[in-house]
Amino acid sequence: MTQTGRHFLLSLATASLLVAASPARAADTAAAQFGEWAGDNVVTRQMTLRDLGFRQPLTLSGQEDKREIYLPVPVGVPTHGAQLQLDGRYVRGHTGRTSGLWSVDGDPVAARSITDAQGDASQLLGIDGLPRDNGFVRVGVGWWSVVSDYRCADQSAPANVLRLSPDSRFSYRFDSREVDTVAKAWGALPPRVRLLVDGKALQAPVYDAAWRIGTALRNGGKRVDVVAMPAVGGSVDLDGVAVPASLRGIPAYAALAGGGRDHRIADLAEVGALLSLHGDGPLAADVVIDSEPLRAAVRAALDALAAQIASADSDAFAAWRAASMSSLEKGTGESSVGVAPVAGRPTLLVNPAAGAEVAGLLGEQWRSYALGRSLQVEQANTPPVSEDSVLLSRLGGSMAGTLEIIARGDRTATFELGALSADGRLPEQVVIDVSAAPNAAGQGAVATIYFNDFLLGARVLNTDGKPQRLVARVPAYVLAARNEVRVSFLRQPARPYCHDPATAFPVSILPSSHLKLAKRDLGNSFVAAASRLAHTNDVFVPKDWLQQAPASLSTVIAIASATGVSPQAARMQVAEAGAAIKPEHPYVAFALAPSGVTPAALDGGHLVVAGKPQPLLDLAGLDHAAVVQVVSAGGHTGVLYNTLGSSAPSLDEPFRLLRGDLAVLDGSGRVSDFDSQDPYGARMAAEGDPQPWWRQHMVWLLLLVGVVVFMLLAARVAQVRRRRAAASQGH
Repeated sequence: MTQTGRHFLLSLATASLLVAASPARAADTAAAQFGEWAGDNVVTRQMTLRDLGFRQPLTLSGQEDKREIYLPVPVGVPTHGAQLQLDGRYVRGHTGRTSGLWSVDGDPVAARSITDAQGDASQLLGIDGLPRDNGFVRVGVGWWSVVSDYRCADQSAPANVLRLSPDSRFSYRFDSREVDTVAKAWGALPPRVRLLVDGKALQAPVYDAAWRIGTALRNGGKRVDVVAMPAVGGSVDLDGVAVPASLRGIPAYAALAGGGRDHRIADLAEVGALLSLHGDGPLAADVVIDSEPLRAAVRAALDALAAQIASADSDAFAAWRAASMSSLEKGTGESSVGVAPVAGRPTLLVNPAAGAEVAGLLGEQWRSYALGRSLQVEQANTPPVSEDSVLLSRLGGSMAGTLEIIARGDRTATFELGALSADGRLPEQVVIDVSAAPNAAGQGAVATIYFNDFLLGARVLNTDGKPQRLVARVPAYVLAARNEVRVSFLRQPARPYCHDPATAFPVSILPSSHLKLAKRDLGNSFVAAASRLAHTNDVFVPKDWLQQAPASLSTVIAIASATGVSPQAARMQVAEAGAAIKPEHPYVAFALAPSGVTPAALDGGHLVVAGKPQPLLDLAGLDHAAVVQVVSAGGHTGVLYNTLGSSAPSLDEPFRLLRGDLAVLDGSGRVSDFDSQDPYGARMAAEGDPQPWWRQHMVWLLLLVGVVVFMLLAARVAQVRRRRAAASQGH
């Protein structure tokens, strides 16, 4: 598409924002309201940069700085009214000329000159509605400062800073009828996903499917809220829920309109009214565990609501029910997973009998293959690694390719440790094959290799432009359950004459770049547990936790994701509270333990860290906290989870268990970890020695050489003596 055409579409998108902002005429009768809902297929998504993982402000500073923000949209689905409200401020400590430039998918859409010392830099960007095959809108922000008109002067401007707030908002609309495959439905999910189950107390198959699907969602970068169908007498939070005025003459809706943060459900008709609130209510689900009890509860609730609808409005209600609720009432049938419209929004329906298979399908390996509205999943497993080399291009990310580099450029690949850890093999080396053109001054680029933000190696690349290989050793301490390999290229911008513009020169990461695997022993640590839990594993849950869903499900999902449990390879085991478990594989146990293993959390909420001859720590009075520890019993590595105090922490904030074998969680995303086997890090210091093996053991090598030399000299002396003795006897 030409620049003019894209700018025309941007103008239309901006105009549509004004149209969308104008209030629509509200329905004046219940029949009109149900008719409006039946024909409304528009879904609105709103999210902040904080929701997308930007927890700190983005800052741009100096003479020239650029940032790119990738905003998720449904893959291959047109959007409408898309906009990004970037909230920002600037400070300008250097005089001269300062300007900002905003672009969408590489096309400039707004520019601004900055003249004041400080001020507001907020910008509203209209985004065209073209379908994105990669599922992202790329928004670029550029910041330039010219301190002096004399080109050869120092132009650095460190006190010129643009700050973008993580509360900047991105919103768009799309037609739910365009979401016609499971793959598109995944791309249409919001950052915070509602997972609906049939009640607070669940049967084991439904609980099993719920934690597997929730873990797959969390591994995919989503936050998961588990929502239960409310029962009569139960409570729901109606804060912020809007009930149309046209429906307040119906008793169920009137009761909801007067509800608050802790509304008590009086009858089944109120549950039906909650289901009907078209994306605004607390039961507006994105993913549903499609159990028979759930379908029965939905039918009963809608039947009760229908009884309260006046006869004049029954036809409109029946039409809405057939259009918006039939899929939720009938279920998936023989399918494993399907996408269907529920209350106007695309919803994934998962058959609880196929929870493991669907969790595998929703993993990064197979997600893009879900090209159907209703799928039968027989198997969806991670392919085994049978060789010692794995191409980085086969892992998540876009590592291989060419970049035009003026100053800096990065490429990344991400992967789960367990996907590579069969038979105890783990990454031992990162091998990067690159080729780079020299700049105008004949200088080579600098390539640096990072593993989870640890710099493993760097080299100035050859200036002949020919391919070369960079090899960096991977120490054990940089490994994590989820890993990122990043290659950065740095150039000194070449200006043979100071007034020459800086020119980009190409750098390529070749497809042969790979990870080298080798057998490694990580002991009993969280990383070692993650490498084992990625394959066949056991998940032990107390029987009473099944009566406390969704609260207990949120804990299981968070811990399973943080410890690297494979949801498709797991086997859930339900045990009586306090019973000794008997694991047959690597395992995770919640408030349970094998016989002979003492958890760090004892009765009464004590936190006890073992030591010899006495405990290192014995602490009581903790609350809203939990302890996670790695243990070894019966020949299997396990992870134990126990609550400290009377209340468990909310584990909504994402976190990873990286170091040591014991960690305390407080729900803030912060992890207080400890290594009981190596409290002062002596083993890590020894294993992390970057010197070659022969240099690490130089003293012993010299001693061995000395012994060999001494023995040779002794043998030579003995030989000489024998010859002299023989010669003297001959005379």
